[in-house]
Amino acid sequence: MVAHDCWSSYYNDAFKHATHACCGAHIDRELEGVIQNHRQGWAKSMQNLLAKLYKTKSKLTARGQASAPKKLVQEFSAGYDRILERGFSRNPYQEPKERKRGKPKKGKVLCLLERLRDLKDDVLRFFTDFRVPFSNNIAERSFCMSKLKMKTAGSFRSADGGSNFCWIFSIIDTVRKNGGNPLKALEQLFNNSFSLAFFD
Repeated sequence: MVAHDCWSSYYNDAFKHATHACCGAHIDRELEGVIQNHRQGWAKSMQNLLAKLYKTKSKLTARGQASAPKKLVQEFSAGYDRILERGFSRNPYQEPKERKRGKPKKGKVLCLLERLRDLKDDVLRFFTDFRVPFSNNIAERSFCMSKLKMKTAGSFRSADGGSNFCWIFSIIDTVRKNGGNPLKALEQLFNNSFSLAFFD
């Protein structure tokens, strides 16, 4: 499963066997841009729907449920479609006055609407499959340290240096996410006593 920000390159042959999920946080930011820059109410309705889906999923998982009732999924799906209908009626496609080379520009709002329509299953994946997170923020936070290192140091002097950094930081990040002590884990690593028993 790959959770991402809907870039078309993620849907190429390299990921054709993967299950896709669109990051809810990225979609929320795009909807916020439509609200602030274009004053369109459908975007706020979509934000509210996604927030309601998130809260409903949290309540269901707190009760020990592993999936949402089929009827509930259908109701939210129908609400999603109604919001998109409002969005498309507010932003009809207009043929360009002058025919130019390449694809005609549609504008950010219409492009977002088409993406939400075409990738509906992936947008709602976090609710139809409870194993899928709402966003990929955890993964992005994990990658942030590597980007910061590249920003401050420019690059590594050798491939081995970069590889060692990735190994060490992946251990630190994994242990921290599982409630362990990263410093203790590194001590164990250098003493050849490091264990992944905390995964059990």
